[in-house]
Amino acid sequence: MTTLQSSQLWEALSDTLFANVDDDFVANFRKPGGANSRLGSWDPFDKTMRYFKFMLFSAAERQQPEFFKHYRALGNVDVGAPVSVTVRGCGINIDYLLSVQEYMFLESCVALESIRSVVEIGAGFGRTCHTLLSLSDTIERYTIIDLPNVLELSRRVLARTVPHKLGIIEFIDATNDGEWRGLERDLAINIDSFQEMPPATIDTYMSGVVGRCEHFYVKNPVAKYKPSAVGIADSASSGFHDVFSLGYCRHVIDIFNDLALAQARQAYVDAYRPASDWKLVADKPAELFPYFHHAFYSSYRE
Repeated sequence: MTTLQSSQLWEALSDTLFANVDDDFVANFRKPGGANSRLGSWDPFDKTMRYFKFMLFSAAERQQPEFFKHYRALGNVDVGAPVSVTVRGCGINIDYLLSVQEYMFLESCVALESIRSVVEIGAGFGRTCHTLLSLSDTIERYTIIDLPNVLELSRRVLARTVPHKLGIIEFIDATNDGEWRGLERDLAINIDSFQEMPPATIDTYMSGVVGRCEHFYVKNPVAKYKPSAVGIADSASSGFHDVFSLGYCRHVIDIFNDLALAQARQAYVDAYRPASDWKLVADKPAELFPYFHHAFYSSYRE
């Protein structure tokens, strides 16, 4: 009779994690932090990048050939040392995966060759500007409105990513509304920053900028969610502070419930319509994070 030898790993686990398999253990072993991470699946609180990279890799693999054509045309997408995966020879990072998806949505809504001027409210490090200026030859003016420190970041990043287009980009301090009130551009854009502004601030942007443009593209969350839904116990100590009072869509829902999301999306589309006489051209949930929503509006002005 042969005695099978177990690994030192499982000898240690048997003596610790599985030392007391009783009714209480069975009732709780699949909770986050429980023993099931050693049996069948990684723990939801896994401290590595494996979940993130598998999600990114899976999302990149689902993209159509047109996506990769656009992605390759962007050139330098690695400023800032992002985490990447490799699919079809492309080093894909999450920021530019989202940017190309956003570009392709825009492309489906409007003839981009008709867009000569763009204003983006809250551009972050400038990924959208980089993408649009790399994939469109007709944009003659791109205006970024943001906070001073973030403007410095986007200015420095764009100097590395689209140095040949830097002359057509203007950077406007958001805290000086005299510089941006009354701007008129072909296309206004807001991606994931209206949700972080007081409603009165959004109102000011809507009347002072967005409503004076011909088209408006917005991609923001359709609702708020409880921090506990994603494993955050103390929202105040985690930097949330006044988050539930910000944005137009402040209703708290379960963002992992498809019916709740479907109901919130209609309210979102109505909330971000610049005015009653603006037409909703197209809208759809974001692919990777479906509690975000694409919406594109056009004014009726001739």
